[in-house]
Amino acid sequence: MPRLAVDVKEARRSHILAAAQRCFARSGYHLTTIDDIAAEAGVSKGAPYVYFESKEALFRELYEQWECGLNDRIDASVAGLDDDARRSPRQILEMVINAVGDHVTENEDLCRVLNEVETQAAYLDVVAETVRASHDSAQTRLRDLIEEVKACGEWPPETDAVLEARLILATLNGLMTEWHLKPGSFSWSQVASRLAGAGS
Repeated sequence: MPRLAVDVKEARRSHILAAAQRCFARSGYHLTTIDDIAAEAGVSKGAPYVYFESKEALFRELYEQWECGLNDRIDASVAGLDDDARRSPRQILEMVINAVGDHVTENEDLCRVLNEVETQAAYLDVVAETVRASHDSAQTRLRDLIEEVKACGEWPPETDAVLEARLILATLNGLMTEWHLKPGSFSWSQVASRLAGAGS
């Protein structure tokens, strides 16, 4: 397939995905139909099915888009740390939490979709596996980082890294919901400082 045709196809797919994001953020998963997404995108009713096999697939793709964007943001933030900060796992942990806050505030609609995907994972098998894998990966990365924080003496050696990772993830998920209910009602940087220092 010529490069131009590939680019056009990818642009159309991204356009439909963006329309789905707006629809899900505005009306929620159950009230949104494929016809709604097609109308939002300004395409024919069957066009979304050319790129996505179902509404659930669109929903899952948006969740994966959130995850990829967040991971890219975290990687860029870590790369931008100076040498002193790189030697402090606690500072890296604080930076990771700040990156989550930045991602939430800069991607409001996508975060709303993320919140609903987390809930719908209990009912929709097609998204449950994706959400479970994401949670497991985040849990493992956080646990390993907390173990590094302990090893450097920045947190007490008796800290339960698995439990602490769960508490941080649960707190962040709860605060994402709180942020949408009351935008600007707390400071993500204060949250990052507090959570990163919780074990000290």
